[in-house]
Amino acid sequence: MLEAFVKPEEGHLQLLVRVPLVLLEGLALPKRGPGYLDLARIDDRLREAANAVGRQIELFEDGTRLSPTPKEVRISLLSDQSFRSYADALAHLQGARLPVTTDLFWNQGFFDTRLEYPIQSARANFSIRTNVAPELGRRLKLQLQFLPASGVVRTYELEGRSGAVPLDPRWHEAAWIFIKSGVVDSFAVDRLAFLVCLIAPFRRFRSLLAVVMVLASLQAATLTVGAWGAVSDAHWLPPLLDTCFGIAIVLLAIENVVAPSLRRRWFVSALIGALSGFGLAHVLEDHWQFAGAHPVLSLVSFNLGIALGEVIALALAFVVLGVLFKHVLGTCAGMIVLSLILGNVGWHWMTEGAHRLEHAISAGFPNASTVAWWVALAVVVGAAARFLPSQFGGPPIPPPLGEPLGRGNRE
Repeated sequence: MLEAFVKPEEGHLQLLVRVPLVLLEGLALPKRGPGYLDLARIDDRLREAANAVGRQIELFEDGTRLSPTPKEVRISLLSDQSFRSYADALAHLQGARLPVTTDLFWNQGFFDTRLEYPIQSARANFSIRTNVAPELGRRLKLQLQFLPASGVVRTYELEGRSGAVPLDPRWHEAAWIFIKSGVVDSFAVDRLAFLVCLIAPFRRFRSLLAVVMVLASLQAATLTVGAWGAVSDAHWLPPLLDTCFGIAIVLLAIENVVAPSLRRRWFVSALIGALSGFGLAHVLEDHWQFAGAHPVLSLVSFNLGIALGEVIALALAFVVLGVLFKHVLGTCAGMIVLSLILGNVGWHWMTEGAHRLEHAISAGFPNASTVAWWVALAVVVGAAARFLPSQFGGPPIPPPLGEPLGRGNRE
């Protein structure tokens, strides 16, 4: 974990960074004895490390990359707590160094530095991009505090490698970030598997779109409820959702080769939509840090991105399945092969989710009444499928067992 503070002031911006010494292994810091740092000969290497930090943590003012100047460098003990606040970290960096006789093993401390950047205005739009030890992937995090001139502190936890992130996002930046996040999260593997299994036997796009909109609508409602903390303590929800996704995929895979009905899938979509919204609320927790002063707009944008992503996924799956059934496997063989594959995947998700759910429910069912209320509403919405036309969705492919091609599915 890296720690950092960013503070714009009149004429310049301060970046204070703390890096675990183990990440500086490639700099070959001078050592003495059994592996202690040679603090008397280390300054040049620390300057190199500070310059490397300036290259790997990039700061921008209104889209223009800022050029850093290293001001202070320090080696600190593992016991040092100065980076708990900006004031303490700055005082530490401007204070006395460790005595050169200190016995500090080369990977058991911190490298601290202060970088200064010339800026035009302390109230400009600042952003950050990181590329620190990308080989470590998501295992490396940068915990960052941004102290803007407005006085509202923003806290971020960024991956070692990230795209440009606005530190005090404007409304349009927050909206764009959450729309993109929603679209990406809608393409999760379990959601795609469920969607493909849901639509596979049907070729009437408008009817499929209506079913997906039922799912998206209930999902948006429960996502909104969950985003405001209504189920924040319900740690049993994620394994329950995984179990339900698995059960739904298994049942749909069986129905695909027996008696597919889009009216029944309306009901299934309503239930899965209500539950998956709560699951997405837990995913949204990781994105909230980028909302800035626009939490409502960010929530709406995330919901919009999820819905947009599901429509895109529906269109892509519709086209791909059409090509697969028409030109590659044929309708009957293709449906059987696809259902076997997805059913097998769904079975594993169901058993693994049930195992995790068994452990999660040992702590009880907090917020169960809230979830139950929305599931009951989903049942009512799903029951409305009984009033849909009998030919809703058109004839499935292949037709239900015992029915000739060209006839519609029967309830």
